[in-house]
Amino acid sequence: CADNFETYLSELLYEIYLAKPETLKSKQTVTVKEVLDCSDIQEFVVYWSKKKLGKLQRGSVKGFMAENQQIADLGVLDESQQDEVEKIFQIRHLYAHRNGIVDEKFLQYFPNQYSVNEEHRLSMDEMIGYISQLAALVDRIDTVAIEKYLLATID
Repeated sequence: CADNFETYLSELLYEIYLAKPETLKSKQTVTVKEVLDCSDIQEFVVYWSKKKLGKLQRGSVKGFMAENQQIADLGVLDESQQDEVEKIFQIRHLYAHRNGIVDEKFLQYFPNQYSVNEEHRLSMDEMIGYISQLAALVDRIDTVAIEKYLLATID
């Protein structure tokens, strides 16, 4: 679910770029070739949007928010909520990369709760709580993004 949440944020950003191309404005440079390889401005918007998404920071909601003002401007993920999502990402990293064995990096997010080389145990209730938390955030983010950026919806 943590991976899906991260993918959701990237896909939402892509939809924002397509709905409001002016959100792509930046001081970044493009080559004449990149522009001329596109048949029109809409094709360039799609191309540039995908290019920007390919360079996004992964694995940190705080990094993602810092790089993408369009999502930060929604005002849904405050500092406290970002911290909670970061913790969920760290649990995901722990299981994906360390087989659930606590390391120093994990302790930075969960001080005084575990010991290095201890096996982290995630209960079903905790897992369901994290999934529910992410689902609620997606619902709130969607609602605000649809209104703010006038995104299309499926009825």
